Amino acid sequence: MKMLLLMLSKQNEESNWISVADLMTALMVIFMFIAINYILQVIDHTFVEEEIYNKLEEVFEEEIEQEEIELGPDGTIRFKAEPGKNLFAPNQSRISPEFQEALDNFIPKYWEVLTSDTTYFKYIKEIRIEGHTDTVPPYGQFEDSYIYNLNLSSRRASSVLDYLRQNQVYQDATPEEKRRMNFLFTSIGFSFSRALNDQKEYVYSSSNKQVNNEFSRRVEFRIVTSNEELIDAIKERDGQKE
Repeated sequence: MKMLLLMLSKQNEESNWISVADLMTALMVIFMFIAINYILQVIDHTFVEEEIYNKLEEVFEEEIEQEEIELGPDGTIRFKAEPGKNLFAPNQSRISPEFQEALDNFIPKYWEVLTSDTTYFKYIKEIRIEGHTDTVPPYGQFEDSYIYNLNLSSRRASSVLDYLRQNQVYQDATPEEKRRMNFLFTSIGFSFSRALNDQKEYVYSSSNKQVNNEFSRRVEFRIVTSNEELIDAIKERDGQKE
């Protein structure tokens, strides 16, 4: 009887060990699929950014060559103030005549890109117009310089969005295009929190902490892609979507 109990106990221990081993194997398989799915998501996201960049580079080739705008690797379009050519009236949100002229050339082309048939553009989650200021305290202002510039940069970004909506290309858009663009376009001010150095890197995250105020005064059109849409696309491609 004692021998029988020992044998049953040993079999039970072996059974428990096999169950734990099976569980660990299953978990490893699950983690492997999660990792693969994440890698595919990153790859697709990279392709989206490259597609957007290539399209913008093609459309704005002349403006980029003449340094009227700058195109970032993620598809961000940057307008920066040039010596003697401000984007806005000093300490105001009124768009300068020079910047109006640049926007009049830019907006129709940008709109054409955004409404093109390129497959990857369905992954756009947001088109953010960003206002950025320098770190120079405003003359005669005694309030917190950061908050002052936060309000100023927000008003400036909003002015650019308003100017876009007044452009003829927006006025002539179909109701569906307007609904989509109203959903996608936003404006935000960053004060000098994203100030740039001579290498056009964010001062906060760079080893070079010397601010270049000329580079920092700028407006950016930033395209934000949707990870959720990318995941759905991956599932559809792999036949996993329910």
